[in-house]
Amino acid sequence: MSDLSRTPVTLVGASRGLGRVLAETFYRLDAQVLAVARGQADLDALARDLPGVAVLACDASAADAPERVLAAQVPRLLVLCGGAMPPCRPFPQVDWEAFSGNWNTDVRMSFHFLQAALKRPLPPGTTVVTITSGAVRQGSPISGGYAGAKQMQIFMSGYAQKEADRAGLDLRFLSLAPARLMPQTDIGAAGVKSYAAYNGTSEAAFLQAMGPGLTPQQVAEALLGLIGTAQPGGNFIVSPDGVAALG
Repeated sequence: MSDLSRTPVTLVGASRGLGRVLAETFYRLDAQVLAVARGQADLDALARDLPGVAVLACDASAADAPERVLAAQVPRLLVLCGGAMPPCRPFPQVDWEAFSGNWNTDVRMSFHFLQAALKRPLPPGTTVVTITSGAVRQGSPISGGYAGAKQMQIFMSGYAQKEADRAGLDLRFLSLAPARLMPQTDIGAAGVKSYAAYNGTSEAAFLQAMGPGLTPQQVAEALLGLIGTAQPGGNFIVSPDGVAALG
């Protein structure tokens, strides 16, 4: 998939943050981009800025979301990068509804789309990438069930690859975790602000302590590299140092 010109690329969670940067990146590569997100206003802005990109307002966690999305475009590359904002509060201050929010959104989205990729199935040679989080390595104590939800997405991507292999389907399932909070995104900015307050420090001091920054564009470039070279079933993490297998 080195030449993406006119390649159908469907991005779920594409109107803001990392998803928006992915849409811009694939647009520059002349891919046939379908951007999916909840908010119509953000999608309209994306369509104005990137003429020719198709948009679809849809709750990606809904059971009928894959049917609606795949009716609009059958992708050769499907990227699942949507999700809910974590609660950003210490564990004792989070009720179950807030704690389980990322399970009911991020995990449910992956559940429906990964199953649809197998049941339909998507065309031979299709790649499905789930964007997860470096929080799977050490947890995230002020993010409710976020880290566990991201780990479950990785597990499900692996389950999907095993089932594709068992059925003889030429499908490739991958996951990619940004290793750092990215303050250029809504979730990253909220995380930096909340962790700085939690640690009793300034946002600037927190960012400095976190080490070299990671940008959404670096994640996009890592994704481009993976879809060209990664073996089926791989789980990866991208840091300022580059891409590595997520062990």
